[in-house]
Amino acid sequence: MKLKIAIIFILLLLPLASAVEFSMKSNFSQGETMIAKVSGNFQKPPFKGTTKFYRGHVRVPIDPYIAKINDEFYIYAQLPENQGNYSLVLEDVKYYVGSLISDDDLVQNFSITSDLADFSVTPGVVVTDKDFSLEVQNLQDSKLTIQVATEPLLESEGNSDKGFFASLLGDDGLTEVPEADYSVTLKSGEIEKIKFKLEDIENPVLKTITLSSENTEYEIPVYVFLNESSTKEKDRDFGFDQSELNFTMSTNSNLTKIVYLINEGEDDLKNITISISDSLKPYVTLSKTEIEDLKEDKQKKVELYFQSGDEEEVIEGQIKAKESSGSQDIYAYVGISFNVLEGYIEVLESNTGELLIWAKTCSELIGTICNASQKCDSDEVNAKDDKCCLTECQEVGSSSTGKIIGWIIIIGIICFLIWFFKFKYRGAKSDIRLFGRKK
Repeated sequence: MKLKIAIIFILLLLPLASAVEFSMKSNFSQGETMIAKVSGNFQKPPFKGTTKFYRGHVRVPIDPYIAKINDEFYIYAQLPENQGNYSLVLEDVKYYVGSLISDDDLVQNFSITSDLADFSVTPGVVVTDKDFSLEVQNLQDSKLTIQVATEPLLESEGNSDKGFFASLLGDDGLTEVPEADYSVTLKSGEIEKIKFKLEDIENPVLKTITLSSENTEYEIPVYVFLNESSTKEKDRDFGFDQSELNFTMSTNSNLTKIVYLINEGEDDLKNITISISDSLKPYVTLSKTEIEDLKEDKQKKVELYFQSGDEEEVIEGQIKAKESSGSQDIYAYVGISFNVLEGYIEVLESNTGELLIWAKTCSELIGTICNASQKCDSDEVNAKDDKCCLTECQEVGSSSTGKIIGWIIIIGIICFLIWFFKFKYRGAKSDIRLFGRKK
């Protein structure tokens, strides 16, 4: 009986385990280009703004790029030269787990080792209908030879100055590259572009370019679709100018922030709706919730009006933009996180231009508020309740009296010395005879 229950339990978990799959290495070298493939049935797919990297529990500034090819998502990013345990997190996604829909974050752990990659490559994924190039950089402190292997339907364009593929390309500099390796030699730190020219195609096709050295290898997926003269749908993409807003504001105050929504695709966008998550609705108002038209390469300004309550708290949420004019909805996001503190103030100091921030009382700063008859013996700082002395308060009167007494003592000593030398010392000297007799 127990065995049957265990088998049923395992069968129920199988759809959950295989709902979304990551295809990527578990260990990377420092500076290596990470390439990952994510497969799953997404109702709300991942986007650049919701794809984040963490080292332990700390967010790290690794900039991801995402491309969708045949219902699968390819992610690539340039990894830092810092050893440690990292995780790739897809936030704010929805995907099918069997017949159910899950909105749990998708997490894939990986490590960056102590080794340094031989070279990096950009981009790590290519989606194109025209000629393109791959940029490689030698990360080693000596010369490096990189092998390039492509599948048919791609032609490589050599650089005559550098001699790339010079012995193979002929006079015109163009030829079809078979499944063989060709060498590219780079000096330490050198960056070079390897150009590829496409043949004519009738149907979209997915090919692979392999770049390899002694210790590093990349398999770059290249998705070639029909050119613009065909019936393909133009690329639709947009995003906010920043992926997140983090700030602090005082209780019972108002604050305005500005973000820009940018059309990053090849087609005009229409009927864009902008909304905020439920957690932000009591605190945030948008200047606009609909954008009728956003031309290619243009942007629209969206103002965010924040109003805090009378309690200290941390508020998190996001702003979402949705566009539905094409065959598939596209989204853009801005993560919002702000801290509400009582008495929080920001002041731009006019002389230095320094931004002064304070939100603590003088006692919290371990200082003293001097009274009217006292003066701080150092420069005071601004606290939430008043000017605050972080050293000692001195009585103004006692300080002046002490100075007067000190000057009187000094003047008295000077007068005594003048009198002593003028009368006593000189009078005693007149009774001494060094030569002759006293009469």
